[in-house]
This record gives sequence, structure tokens and C-alpha cells, in this order.
Amino acid sequence: MLAGGQLLSILSVATALLILGSGICALFFGLRALWGMPAALSQAIGVRLAARRWPAAPGTIIGAEVRVAPGSDEEPFYEAVVRYAYTVQGQEYEGAQDDLTYVSNAQDAAQAIMARYQVGASVPVYYDPQAPQRALIDRGIRPHHLVSLLFASLFPPPAGGRRSAGNPDGTGDAGSAGSAAS
Repeated sequence: MLAGGQLLSILSVATALLILGSGICALFFGLRALWGMPAALSQAIGVRLAARRWPAAPGTIIGAEVRVAPGSDEEPFYEAVVRYAYTVQGQEYEGAQDDLTYVSNAQDAAQAIMARYQVGASVPVYYDPQAPQRALIDRGIRPHHLVSLLFASLFPPPAGGRRSAGNPDGTGDAGSAGSAAS
């Protein structure tokens, strides 16, 4: 049987080890978040913040679709993709933005986005004056962008990770890209 002093000593050591372990975990995840932050910021939020200073060009919605991808438990995910055309200094461009809604199993969320962006509708297109092919039709920061930022900061993708299908060079916003129309 342990004496009162021995039990107190054992509890003190256990408490100290618990606090030390918690501190090491916090340090690990904190450093991991800082390491992943620049990439996540440049893809999720950094471009949106920069786009607030970009000029706008008149654009036209040229397509809108709901992409369906397999999800967990064979329940599909739905994602709205809006394509648009715009002209900057006589050069015609086309782009697509696919991060207008959180990818989810709620098809009506993606359908609501498509209802907002009808084919033929006029929209402002915010473009990077240094690279006019980089453009957004929606530069708002939404909760799902912040969740993506947090997730990407804590668990950055491995080298050569997923890039947006519409953004082959990996620059700019993960949800948008433009190309010069021929």
C-alpha cells in the first residue's frame, strides 16, 4: 500500500507528463499549421483577398453544370461548376469557377448556384491585371473556404497533390482558371 506522500508524488509526475504531452501535441500541430498555411492561403483565401483589388470586366455565363463525384458510402457529392467568358484589352478569355458551394451530398445546394448563374447572364469578372487569365466571378470568402484552409493547414497534401481540373498549372484559386479563347 502506498503512503499518502508517495501517492501524491506519483500523481504529480503523471500530471506533469500529461501537461508535457499536451504541450508537445500543441507544438506539433501548431508548427504543422504554420508550415501548411502559405499553400492553403494562396489557394483558398489569398486569391480571393487579392481579387478584391482586381479590376472587373463584363462577362457572360457560357455554361453551368453540376458535377457528380462518388462520395463515402456510395452517396454522391455534387459540385456546381460555372463557366464564363470575358474580354480584357481586346483578348477574349474563358474561365470556370468550381468552388462556389461546398462539395456536398446536397444536390439542391449545387442547383441553387446554377440558378444564380443562368447561361447568357451578364456578370462582372474580376481578373488579375498581371495575368488576365486568372479570374473569379465570385470573390467572396465563405465558411467552407475557411474549413478548407484549416484542413489544408493541418493536413497539407503530399507533393503533386490534387489540383483543380480547370487549373492545370496549380496557380491562383483552386476553383478558377481562365484561358485565352481562340
